[in-house]
Amino acid sequence: MEEDTPALRAWVRTQHEQAMARLSAVPAREEIRRRLLELIGAPATGPITQAGRRLFFRRRLPGQELSGLYCQDGPDGVARALVDPNELSPQDTTTIADIHPSPDGSLIAFRRSESGSSCMPLDVLDVESRQVLETIPGKVNPVAHAWHTRNRVAWLPDNRGFFYTRCPHDTPASQARFNHKLYFHQLGADWRDDPIVFGESLKREQSPYPLISVDGRYLAVLVQDLSGLAPRSELYLQDRERSPNAFIRLIGGMDVFIQAAFHRDRLYIRTNDEAPWGKLTAVQLPLVAERGAATVIAESSYPLRAWTTVGNYLFVETIEDVSSRLRVYDLDGNFVKEIGLPGLGSIEALSADPESNELRFSFSSFLTPPARYRIDLQTLVCEIHQPTEELFNPRAFVTEQVWFESPDQTRIPMFLIHRKGIEREGNNAAVIHGYGGFGVSLLPKFTPHVIPFLEHGGIYAVVNARGGGEFGADWHRQGARDLKQNVFADFIAAGEWLIAQGYTTPAKLGCFGWSNGGLSVNVVAVQRPELWGAVVAGAPVTDMGRFHLAHGGRHWIADYGSPEDPAELESLMRYSPYHTLPRQIEAPAILTIAPGNDDRVAPWHSYKMHAAWQAANVSNNPILLRGEEQAGHRGSPAASRAVDLYADIWSFFFAQLGVK
Repeated sequence: MEEDTPALRAWVRTQHEQAMARLSAVPAREEIRRRLLELIGAPATGPITQAGRRLFFRRRLPGQELSGLYCQDGPDGVARALVDPNELSPQDTTTIADIHPSPDGSLIAFRRSESGSSCMPLDVLDVESRQVLETIPGKVNPVAHAWHTRNRVAWLPDNRGFFYTRCPHDTPASQARFNHKLYFHQLGADWRDDPIVFGESLKREQSPYPLISVDGRYLAVLVQDLSGLAPRSELYLQDRERSPNAFIRLIGGMDVFIQAAFHRDRLYIRTNDEAPWGKLTAVQLPLVAERGAATVIAESSYPLRAWTTVGNYLFVETIEDVSSRLRVYDLDGNFVKEIGLPGLGSIEALSADPESNELRFSFSSFLTPPARYRIDLQTLVCEIHQPTEELFNPRAFVTEQVWFESPDQTRIPMFLIHRKGIEREGNNAAVIHGYGGFGVSLLPKFTPHVIPFLEHGGIYAVVNARGGGEFGADWHRQGARDLKQNVFADFIAAGEWLIAQGYTTPAKLGCFGWSNGGLSVNVVAVQRPELWGAVVAGAPVTDMGRFHLAHGGRHWIADYGSPEDPAELESLMRYSPYHTLPRQIEAPAILTIAPGNDDRVAPWHSYKMHAAWQAANVSNNPILLRGEEQAGHRGSPAASRAVDLYADIWSFFFAQLGVK
């Protein structure tokens, strides 16, 4: 793989400067940037996590670059800042990642990311004093060793300590995404002496995640492995009172997806074992050998997405025609009622303390920013708790869901968002966004950076290509491994449908994807260059023969296949954009975004593909590379840098697609 040499850095810098010279000259860029500053720079509050009476959340205030960690006592309490990254990071590169309050809310563990790095220290903070009590570092020797503390911390009910996941402290930096074990940390002890609780015999690609019952008696460990032919999950249970050194395997060696949560005297388990759409089961505690998991909510005809237990109820989100529905059941799975949601959209962050008297969640759509809702557990009445400021006029726009056929006659859904009353005479600029992989569902969700394009008459299309999870495990499998070409066929068919229906023309049609979506748009640009006027690929995967050699790429094998298997390598090489790009091609305009500190998709994917496009292109269209220093996979967390990034992306689309 590429070395970080002075010559490489100089080349990237030159390519970036050339791109910025062109993008900054776009007449509409300053107007786009000013509008994005209003939209992206607006105050924002993230999802709420409840612990006892306390509520924890991230919030960015007016004029701030980064979101801080906040706390308030009860729903009517005054919010106070616990950690402000704006004070910690003069260069605006520090973010608060996942947060894990202790059961009573007196302590909170959280991870900090520097410059987008996934190797994060884990801090423990006293909520009252705002003092960091101790830190488990994310790196030891920055040259030789590093590890990932994973996004799961399970506190003991007495706050004495917590279970957490990382790899051993002598693990080489190149292996930091592997060899994870479950440790226990007692507050006040040296983290170097933390004992391994589980995982000494795990394969290097397997990752354990801890769950603990409210009384602390039961410890469950979910083990996931994404490096094989299919995702595999195992679930183990320890009775810490009766058998503190023994784990019983409840589910093992199965190509299934599992989620689990304790509630009262049960361990609830969401699985797709013999249920591609997902079902919810439960194990009664204490565990009796002859009594297995009982089905609580059977598989339906729609994917089961999020779920949570609160008080006497189960709240279950399903995805129906690519939109969220929320239903309430009792703890035995008997239907109680459906919660009315405000239209076509998606739920985020179902959150409550296990015995709370209310449940919180956020809901958004393509045209509605996230608003906070609250369900009273006594009445099961849902009401808006925290509306959001209206930053544009959503009534001037419309969202419609359309369906089209892919070449194999599979019906594919797509959302179109645009101004009301547009003409279908082929004169509209349109941009298709998609992903198509890893079971990721693209649900209706507010995306503020798209608004300037809509306000200038553009059509934003979100295609639910196969490979996602919008229609369960089978929809995912239809776009994975040797069926990956289905994803690209769906993208291409989406573009052809928009043209055939008179929405746009090839010269005014763009496509936009990030990460695996960046792979998709590169492939369709290679396979059908004449179909697109402009292509934007953010942090793309492009070399399918070597993706598994960098960072955590081995975790993608379940979706892509293994380059080390000759038959699977042959399948990968049939579409790998870096390898299938012709020696000469009339390329569309292409902008590649390459975050320099991306430790998920190595930047060399972007560099190689950009150089290949430049060498092969015989058209007059620009081939640009926008680098970004001190930025991780999704770009910089700083509000102003996010504004600049999307101002450049949409300036590129405006210029290439003829948006006025």
